[in-house]
Amino acid sequence: MFLPGKETSVSGNQIFYILWNSHFLCYVCGVITSFAEESSIRKNIVLLFLFSLSAFAGAIILYTSDGGTSWLQEESNTVFNLNDVALSIVNNTAVAVGDNGTILRRGEHGIWADVSPEGLSADLFSVAVGVSSMMACGADGILLSSFDGGNNWCVLSEFEYGGTDLYSVNFDPTHPNSFLITGENGFVYSSVDGLVQTGTNSDLVASCGMLCSGFPELVLGREGECYFLGTREPYNIEDAVIRGATEIVSGGGRYIAVGENGSVIRYSNLDIWDSIVSGTGEYLNDVSYLTWGMTACAVGENGTVLVSGDNGFTWERVNVETTRDLTAVAGNGAGVACIVGRNALFDVLNGIPFIKVSP
Repeated sequence: MFLPGKETSVSGNQIFYILWNSHFLCYVCGVITSFAEESSIRKNIVLLFLFSLSAFAGAIILYTSDGGTSWLQEESNTVFNLNDVALSIVNNTAVAVGDNGTILRRGEHGIWADVSPEGLSADLFSVAVGVSSMMACGADGILLSSFDGGNNWCVLSEFEYGGTDLYSVNFDPTHPNSFLITGENGFVYSSVDGLVQTGTNSDLVASCGMLCSGFPELVLGREGECYFLGTREPYNIEDAVIRGATEIVSGGGRYIAVGENGSVIRYSNLDIWDSIVSGTGEYLNDVSYLTWGMTACAVGENGTVLVSGDNGFTWERVNVETTRDLTAVAGNGAGVACIVGRNALFDVLNGIPFIKVSP
């Protein structure tokens, strides 16, 4: 699951929103005017260049049905970065979320349809599929739900924590309507206990739960904070900078977290995390089990896809024929999984001297 930085210049949301609607010329002209003369690039050439790029650029989605042995690229039909994906363990329904309020749902034959609520512009960072509903969350406390398999979404306006960026949502897979949300500055909200006092001001980016044990019990922070709900005091995983973790594990599977510089750490027991050799120095953004208790997959920058066939002990890189930054992976526990990622247009725009696009 990809989480953006705090500082932005011209945001990716603004650039892509402008390129994708009928008012893009007015805005881009305003952005370029003060820079075109200095860079000696004519505005009409730049506008044509940007418009041409927007015609073919799109976020990346990969799909496997054989436990991660092979991955097929599917059309995302969106120009916005995708930050997270979730799969139903019941019927393989897949939903992805991303910048500018983007929500995609995978239908038959691998066709992804845009089911974003009209008027929603907040970046979405996480999505989860439960027994009878789905939820998504994101910037400024935005929280959404769907009760029809992800076809229609509504904003939960009664949620009282607007202004707090929400980084992960996770269901109790054994009980309908039980969920856990984590966010910035130590924020944890439980549908069972309400607002939870964690004793940390760090951004909490992931939660984990055992499929056979119910409610998520473990919350992880960006700087390696580890918090077991209602059981033990918080502690830190040494030298860990975490970007994602397995959301639900079962069948003997261990919690796995991934982060910067190719770090993979695997929970043993009694607050012990083992550092695992991943074989890469690329930043890893997310990890998920593809088959319960056996095959795990981690994804990261520059098209990095790692697969472990022994419950996270050893990892091998899989060639997926892309160098895009991959932000999230989710599996159904039976070998079906999806990977989502960023739009390559970000890299191109960042290379233009007078335009700086932030994620």
